[in-house]
Parts: sequence; structure tokens; C-alpha cells
Amino acid sequence: MKPTEKNLLLDALSVSYNRTNYLKALCEEQALTEEAGQLDRRKARLKLEIDGLLHDLYDNWIGDAKTLNGQLDESNKAVDKAVKDIEQKVKTAENVVKAIGYIDDVIKIAAGLVL
Repeated sequence: MKPTEKNLLLDALSVSYNRTNYLKALCEEQALTEEAGQLDRRKARLKLEIDGLLHDLYDNWIGDAKTLNGQLDESNKAVDKAVKDIEQKVKTAENVVKAIGYIDDVIKIAAGLVL
């Protein structure tokens, strides 16, 4: 994988991290303390994975960057939709659960990049 491809993956993971952080704040604002706690744990796990990737940036990564980037983009779009629904208070608890699932997908992708 080329360094530019690695940087694109890190950018996509950073977007996921930022959205997770925003979603946690949104849950706190709506007094969804249990959901905010779940998101806080996901955020911490995602940060660990991102930190590991940053550490390994110049080591050899394996995998198909375009495929992984596409998967990250899809997860980020799904999180965006869940966030918009939560902002509009549409099926809030259900959408938080969906968003957590998408964040878990991102964590799996990130964990698979670190050898």
C-alpha cells in the first residue's frame, strides 16, 4: 500500500472518530447517558486503533486500500444518517444502536490493518 493510500485511510478513520465524538456529545445533550457511555467506549477503542495505525504508518500494511476506503466511507455515511435522525429525534435509541454498529465496523477495519 502506498503512503498516500495509508493517509487516505487515516483520514477516513479520523472522520469516523470525529463523528463518534459528535454522536456521544449529542447523546449527552439528549440525556441518553447509557448510549453516551457506549459511544465513549467505542471512541476509546477507535482511538487505540488509529494510534496503532499512526505508529505503523511507515511499516508495511497489507490489504486493498480502495476497498477499505470504500467500506469506511459507507460506514461514515451510515453514521451521518443516524446522526441526522438523532438530531431530529427520530427513533433516537434505535439510531444510536445502528450508529454504534457502524462504528464497530470501522473499529474492525482499523484493527485488521494493524499486524
